[in-house]
Amino acid sequence: MTQATMDAESAGRPDADLKPDDLRAQVSALSRSNSEPDWLLAFRLASLEQALGMEWWTGQEESWRRTPRERLPRRARVGQVRGPADGSANGTAAIVPSHVFAPDAHAGLVQQYDGRLVASDLEEQAATEGVIIMPLSTAAREHPALIQEWLGAVGPPQDRYDAYGRALWTQGVFVYAPRGVVVNEPLFYLVTQDATAGDHWHYTLVVAERESQLSLIDGGDADDRRVELDETPLLHASVELIAEDGSNLRFASVQRWHRQTAAISTTRARVGRDASVHVTTAAFGADLDKQRIDLDFSQSGGYGEIRGLFVGDGNQHIEHITRQHHQGVGATSDLLIRGVLTDESQAVQYGLIRIEPEGQQTNAHQTMRNLLLDDGAGADPIPMLEIEADDVKCSHAAAVGPVDPDQLFYLQARGIPPSVAERMVVRGFLSEIADGVPDEHMRDVIDELVEIQLEPAGATT
Repeated sequence: MTQATMDAESAGRPDADLKPDDLRAQVSALSRSNSEPDWLLAFRLASLEQALGMEWWTGQEESWRRTPRERLPRRARVGQVRGPADGSANGTAAIVPSHVFAPDAHAGLVQQYDGRLVASDLEEQAATEGVIIMPLSTAAREHPALIQEWLGAVGPPQDRYDAYGRALWTQGVFVYAPRGVVVNEPLFYLVTQDATAGDHWHYTLVVAERESQLSLIDGGDADDRRVELDETPLLHASVELIAEDGSNLRFASVQRWHRQTAAISTTRARVGRDASVHVTTAAFGADLDKQRIDLDFSQSGGYGEIRGLFVGDGNQHIEHITRQHHQGVGATSDLLIRGVLTDESQAVQYGLIRIEPEGQQTNAHQTMRNLLLDDGAGADPIPMLEIEADDVKCSHAAAVGPVDPDQLFYLQARGIPPSVAERMVVRGFLSEIADGVPDEHMRDVIDELVEIQLEPAGATT
């Protein structure tokens, strides 16, 4: 399908793109409303031109052909902004669901509600050492050299959504650890979605300089998941993780968006020499949730892992598209995704290990496991290997099936009711992923959300 055909097909539909000139004008207005420097506006507009030069997905691409096209809007609209991203307007407090509140023990926090900053904090010791956590627009003004150096440094956008995300973001955060600084407590970026406000675009940039260490937890929720929407809002998150040589960067995302939301996220990590990156995602909301996670090992000796956890119900569709790309010598990567599906929910995991000819002594693995609690649920795990080096260790495994009846029998034989026994098995199945989240409070949140998601239909708010 040509671009002209797709544009004609989209014309007049509520999910059609705005006209290019209208988009350029709105991006410029958005940047001015945040008092952004000229070079950041130039970055936005260049990204917009990249997006306009790309085609929408057709459904024939390997990473898109299992996505239900009718449930994913193809559009680019500047989202509603309630105030400047740095909170310099009225500072009105937002209503934030309690389960994404950060605990008292944290190194720093940024909390946003539809582009408006409602909370910001950084412990004194971390600030003294040069650690930064602040809205991205603010960082562009206060730390221009850092943002110019690192924004978009993971590489060009992967698709049209990704390119639009770089141009249209209405909220975002910059997190930074200078060389040699170890941040022991996690940092938090908390976002609340007003689902009635339309589309949402997020941009997260995390940089760990050489031999530094930091953890960022990204918590997202809708302010009212019960409200009925006239149309499906699009929520897009661009996440860029940069771990310089010898650093240790941990990123965990826990989300429970509105059930009518179509959520797309692109997380890309650049792993330096002997650096390590740990990416954990936990998905509980959205009608359609599609996550792309890429680890790029261009240097030697790095370590990276991807951990995915989800619980689907109703007719949710949940996708993980992952790539472990090895070019450096002696790097290690590991993927583990575990999901639980009830009702008629569906899941897809398409994982690619790509090893270039120079990626000798690579050690790379993939494991995808899905529990089906109802006959109508389904999962399609697809591990793929593309290996052009001859001195590597690679493995992949995938499994789809019901709860082990022997485990249920064992628990029920000890007087545990069947429904409770099933939940115990499910929680044990998911615990390996949840235990990797670098904060006890958020591990409790995940446990709570698993319980909520497994409640019978109509029993949740």
